[in-house]
Amino acid sequence: MQASFVALMLTGGFAPCLPCWPISKIKLQGKFAGYETDDLIIFVEQPSGDQKRKILGNIKHSISITETHPVFAEVIQAAWNDFNNATLFTRKNDVIALITGPLSASDVNDVRTILEWARHSENTAEFISKVELTNFSSQGKQRKLQAFRTNLNNANGGNPVSDEMLVEFLKHFHLLGYDLDIKAGVTLSLLHSLIGQYSQENVQSLWTRLIDEVQSANKNAGTITAKSLPEDLRDAFKQRVYEVIPTEFSASQFALAAPDCNQYSHASDLAIANLLGAWNEKSEADLEILHQLVKDEYDTWIPRIREILQLPESPVALKDGWWRAT
Repeated sequence: MQASFVALMLTGGFAPCLPCWPISKIKLQGKFAGYETDDLIIFVEQPSGDQKRKILGNIKHSISITETHPVFAEVIQAAWNDFNNATLFTRKNDVIALITGPLSASDVNDVRTILEWARHSENTAEFISKVELTNFSSQGKQRKLQAFRTNLNNANGGNPVSDEMLVEFLKHFHLLGYDLDIKAGVTLSLLHSLIGQYSQENVQSLWTRLIDEVQSANKNAGTITAKSLPEDLRDAFKQRVYEVIPTEFSASQFALAAPDCNQYSHASDLAIANLLGAWNEKSEADLEILHQLVKDEYDTWIPRIREILQLPESPVALKDGWWRAT
């Protein structure tokens, strides 16, 4: 799972739940640094460097979000401790995520819904009323909220957590589901596609290399940055691969050559007509200009140009690049 975020960092991708800023580093097994939610901590930084955010991730292969599930109790205890640690966690900026594999339908639908309701409600009272409203909510959502409340009370030393603090915690808590447990999963396909933007021929080998590097760093509670990875691995992600258009399909092959007017028998007549632009045979001024242009051919030029352009016996004008009868 951690390798997927390293792949995002190398390919210029973004971490979920946070602003679309580049990933600057990923800390693994952050217990030594004081984090309770310690499987991975993803740091992102605004390109200007003015702001930084992070996501604290707790990875579980399987979990059930209920009042009595021991694994969920552990997750909430760790999250609650970090949530209240102002030294490591900045509220309204940082987030906490439970990252897991396949989830039950109720966990996917009900838990994610109440978490989004918490983030989009105007205040605590509105959120509570949404969950409790019979025709708007459901018993499943009410049970999931109670699971959070019970485990937060336990994490708080058995002391009840206020509704305000409950909602504040839920606003910072995210549930992320990945299907990396199956080879034909969508997540792996997307990761392969990202890697393929840089090396279409070595996608699988690069992914395997990333996994190996992350496993090594994970054993040593390491911090991964782009610069800390092996040079050859960094080089593989320096430049994207762009498809080269075959020569036979390049635009230059279809460029129209400038016409050679000398190859047309009536080139001079057409040149004069273009220069004249428009004329009215009832206008003495137009006829005088035409006489100056065609000189000795004056008597034959108009009939000839009519024949060339297939114009009727009527005054002639040029409009939008084409002659027409007026």
